[in-house]
Amino acid sequence: MQWHLLAMNAKTNKQTVAVGLSGGIDSGTTALMLKEQGHDVIGVTMWLFDHQAEELNAAKRVADALKIPHYILDYRKAFADTVIHNFIASYEQGFTPNPCLLCNRKFKYGRLISDCITLGATHFATGHYARVEKDALTGEHVLYRAENKRKDQSYNLYHLGQDTLSKLVFPLGSVESKEAVRARFATLSVSISEKKDSLGICFIKDKNHMNFLTVNESTSMSPGKFVDTEGNLLGIHQGIAQFTIGQKRRLGLDLNGQYLNGRYVVVAINPSTNEVCLGQESDLLYHTVITEEFNFIRPSIQSKLQDSNQRMAVEVILSQWSEVYKGELSLLENSTRARLTFDTPVRAPAKGQALACYVGDELIGGGIISLHHRELLIK
Repeated sequence: MQWHLLAMNAKTNKQTVAVGLSGGIDSGTTALMLKEQGHDVIGVTMWLFDHQAEELNAAKRVADALKIPHYILDYRKAFADTVIHNFIASYEQGFTPNPCLLCNRKFKYGRLISDCITLGATHFATGHYARVEKDALTGEHVLYRAENKRKDQSYNLYHLGQDTLSKLVFPLGSVESKEAVRARFATLSVSISEKKDSLGICFIKDKNHMNFLTVNESTSMSPGKFVDTEGNLLGIHQGIAQFTIGQKRRLGLDLNGQYLNGRYVVVAINPSTNEVCLGQESDLLYHTVITEEFNFIRPSIQSKLQDSNQRMAVEVILSQWSEVYKGELSLLENSTRARLTFDTPVRAPAKGQALACYVGDELIGGGIISLHHRELLIK
């Protein structure tokens, strides 16, 4: 079994590492491993929303069992103003948002790292399953998929840059099984409620985001029209937020009271007219996807594509759990605006979701799918 080791400081023989403690097994094991390696470990937990008491208490119990300092950083107002506001606004723009990506960029791997440095940390660690290594030839930090492919979370880190990567350590990236992590954590003898991986939105208490949007009076929950690809009226929907590109189920009824399920699929969402466009599977297939502000993990790869106007063969995922597609990455107009082209068309790229590009296990980078599906017909 391989475990990631953080290099010691040559003078002090240790580093000061802040660990993002969530109160779960993965982050607790991360802190345990780093402490056993001889580092000074600090536990930090983000307080992002009010109904977080159990998570905060569990994180404190883990820190107490490890006998390490524990800090709770109150980000609730900033989180609401940034992540929650963007979540609501994204639905109103016809997007399918992923608030975890914005939280990672602005808070977990942004503000939190800065605050940890203020607390005296030299490095920052989380229980994420990913790997960071330094390229001996270029000196660049490289981000890789985890050894445990089923647990890999590198997709969520496509936005990271070299400065942040230089401070990061992912001890679980080389672990091949979750069972090994559980066994390691069990040596702490601390009681927590083991949480299963959740598909819900953490800041929505009842996990019902439609109710959340309604309570927050979002216009994305206003009734509107179902139309076909020719603009013909098919029926009435109860809010564009209830739909995402490629959706087949829970489409509601047509004008005759017959279910739209089985006959149609969501192919576009138009927030300006509050319409949901329904079509067929063939309407979901695209050879080109464009993103704004594509982030390259390695500056050398970005420079090469900008200078030579070349295409780079990559494997692409269009969401955390999407199918893997083979494509070519290129930059438009010598900018960070990127185009992904595919020989085999991809299905249902959703505006607001992130795509990530890999070469082998290396994460090249990624960006948010930003153009409306009608505009994706550029081939």
